[in-house]
Amino acid sequence: MPYYTDSHSGKALFYEDLGEGQPIVFIHPPGMGRKVFKMQHELAEKYRILLPDLSGNGDSEVVTHSPDITWYAREVVALLDHLHLESAVIAGYSCGGMVAQETALTFPERAKAVILAGGFPKVETGGLRFEFHGGMYWVEKSPETLAKLLSHSHFRDGGLKRELNEHMAKSDPEAWYAFYERALHYDCSHRLRNLSQPLLLVYGSKEFWISEHSHFYQGCPQAKMVVIEHAYHQTPATHYDRFNEAASQFIDAL
Repeated sequence: MPYYTDSHSGKALFYEDLGEGQPIVFIHPPGMGRKVFKMQHELAEKYRILLPDLSGNGDSEVVTHSPDITWYAREVVALLDHLHLESAVIAGYSCGGMVAQETALTFPERAKAVILAGGFPKVETGGLRFEFHGGMYWVEKSPETLAKLLSHSHFRDGGLKRELNEHMAKSDPEAWYAFYERALHYDCSHRLRNLSQPLLLVYGSKEFWISEHSHFYQGCPQAKMVVIEHAYHQTPATHYDRFNEAASQFIDAL
């Protein structure tokens, strides 16, 4: 079982390492863990796919019950160090995109490029704020219910739903809640002018309360945006064919 050690706590953090070639680190949203990227496994035919469970999520141990976005960015860099990788493409989905951005901004030499699926540098719209508060409410009230809701919104296949649901059940509720809370107050919008790496933004055409955040990235010198028609927020899972194609074309052009 592939684990690496958090340098500060000595706790074990889990990751999957699939394929060969250009390394891509996929960063998950709160509580979901690496299983949300099940449909990105096919990219391992061309690239090296790295799928960590951030601390307190999935199969990783709890390092702290109050992690912040910078803490998680350091865990991404620690994974690269563990694998002796100078850099990687850093891909984040939803709130995981905040970790991807923080990694690229704080450790620019470690991020060759950035991919954001439904990305935002801060929670600006009322719709997204409502989603965050809803997630925090259900983590406190019934994380089992939230895990079931999210697994059903991401996958149609019964086996994949169960796999994601069971994986989310392993996440520590306190760390899960803190991930939401810290991200709710995170803001890197004023630093985006320093995001010099190639950047791919992927949005679903129906996630307008999230895609409205795309205006923040207009000043990024190497930003490209792809909109997937008829898709909501869960593009890596529900529209994985088009998401994977967009990611592949972007990476091949680096």
